[in-house]
Amino acid sequence: MKNIQMIKFSMDKTVFFLLFLSMLSLMWQSNSAMAHAALVKSDPARRATLSMSPKQIQLWFNEKIEGAYTSVVLLDSNKKVITEDTPEVVTDNPKSVVLNIPQIGSGKYTVQYRVMSVDGHVIESSYDFNVKNKMQ
Repeated sequence: MKNIQMIKFSMDKTVFFLLFLSMLSLMWQSNSAMAHAALVKSDPARRATLSMSPKQIQLWFNEKIEGAYTSVVLLDSNKKVITEDTPEVVTDNPKSVVLNIPQIGSGKYTVQYRVMSVDGHVIESSYDFNVKNKMQ
């Protein structure tokens, strides 16, 4: 009788262990699917000091971006929006957006962005860069 109880106890532990491993596996997979888009590169770069006005702002993310829900604006040092164009997802790189900007003079500028990744998560942030000399 003791042997049967030992076998049953051993089987219960094995089933529990296998269920535990299955749950861990599911959590590991869902964790990678729940990652949010993050800015990985920008041009102009964060805190850059440029000698002339850039023609555009380009942002690269670690996930594909939903173009219809993307917003990128450029603010001057008085926090006034100075861009009128809408950003576009780069055709051959759906993880990148481009915003054409007008010619800008010397000063501090802020890039504000709000994007939705294809998994539906929205992120928004901003960064600054400087232009040292007025474009000729």
